[in-house]
Amino acid sequence: MSYERFIGTRYLMAKKSASLLSIITLISVLGVALGVTALIVVLSVMGGFKKDLKEKILGTKAHAVVRPVDGEVLREWEPLVKITSEVPEVVGVSPYIESEVMISSPTNLSGVFLRGIDTKRVASVSNLVTSIEEGKIEYLVDDSELDADLRKKRGEELDDLLKKVQNERDEAELEIEAAEEDRYGEEGFMPSIFDDEAESEEGEMPGIFDEPEPSKLPGLIIGKELARSLQVSLGQEVNVVTPNGEMGPMGPMPRSRPFKIVGVFYSGMYEYDANMAYTALSDTQDFLDIDGVTGLEIKTVDVERADVIAQGVRAAVSDRARVLDWQELNRSLFYALKLEKIAMFVVLTFIILVASFSIVAMLVMIVIEKGREIAILKALGAPNVGIMRTFVFQGTVIGVVGAFAGLCLGLGICYFLSEFGFPLNSEVYYISTLPVDVDPVEIVSVVIAAILISFLATIYPSIQAAKLNPVEGLRNE
Repeated sequence: MSYERFIGTRYLMAKKSASLLSIITLISVLGVALGVTALIVVLSVMGGFKKDLKEKILGTKAHAVVRPVDGEVLREWEPLVKITSEVPEVVGVSPYIESEVMISSPTNLSGVFLRGIDTKRVASVSNLVTSIEEGKIEYLVDDSELDADLRKKRGEELDDLLKKVQNERDEAELEIEAAEEDRYGEEGFMPSIFDDEAESEEGEMPGIFDEPEPSKLPGLIIGKELARSLQVSLGQEVNVVTPNGEMGPMGPMPRSRPFKIVGVFYSGMYEYDANMAYTALSDTQDFLDIDGVTGLEIKTVDVERADVIAQGVRAAVSDRARVLDWQELNRSLFYALKLEKIAMFVVLTFIILVASFSIVAMLVMIVIEKGREIAILKALGAPNVGIMRTFVFQGTVIGVVGAFAGLCLGLGICYFLSEFGFPLNSEVYYISTLPVDVDPVEIVSVVIAAILISFLATIYPSIQAAKLNPVEGLRNE
């Protein structure tokens, strides 16, 4: 062991008479550890939110889209589907139409994005099929099974209601009979108010809950939050209004059409659950009077390589359309998340900077207290560089120990959050637990930054120690 390390270690382990230095050393280590812990936990939680957001976006949206260069629709889109499907690493292609509309119910109305989809291909590009909680994707084309299910459900509800009414009726009759016996005796008679004449000839209650057979309406799948806002459920009708109507005497006339709710989905992202509605591609074309599609959705084998695969699609479709990957489609959102993460890193780094001031104060106090020892070392021939290394070693040890302690504590907290979770109000945050995603690159960056700051904090005290005049040091002592 070199004398710099030996002396530096001895200085860190102060005697009882210099217990203040030990307290300052402990405070410095704890400060660095706290800063590293806070950085690791906060960056991991923010990374978890970003990962969760990306999964929800890519679960509803495709990895890339093909859109028209000029105009609003792709008219000859069938050849593009074939060309795009043949691009390597493309696993799914589906056409879609998207337009802003208004949906109204008897109780409320809301502006949403109406999205026409190919029911046979949409499962290859998004998670819509698996996110449907009520109904089925097939009901957009044929809702005969839905009508049967609803009639069965309503029949069960009606049976329960009739049983309840019958039970209440029987109880009332028993009470009246008991009252008659009390009033007229056992052989007395009083006509019951629940005579069977109120029933139909078949002995059944009149069909007050019978509904007329509904006419064939196009199906609509809406988000859970939108269904809650409109106060509608499966099988009910809503009115969809689009401003893209025919020209009338006073200008463009909006077009409206009733749709039938055949499904309710839950994506886990409020913006989609409250502002998205899906219907069949052909029904959307008829309603919006569009001869073509808005674009093509593409799913790739690896979402992280979507930009590279999109370049291959661009080369395949040439100048007939433009291709955008998911990062380009959501550039502003993820750029804002990135800036927020950088800002949090900078802000929390100040915790380590504050701890570095403790390191500076501790080393300055050591220089003042150990002035005689430093003077003796220089008198014995210790170079200025050696004196500087002694104090740099002390500060670096504090940084390393604090960074390692903070690393262990931060990873421990992240493990606890990932395994046991920190409960959140799902109605407010739309997630049940705090998400955590530990990035090894960020962890290494935090540890290196803590050690580097601790190292830089030693420069001034080590220079002051190296500049100490041996004669002055021995004379002052």
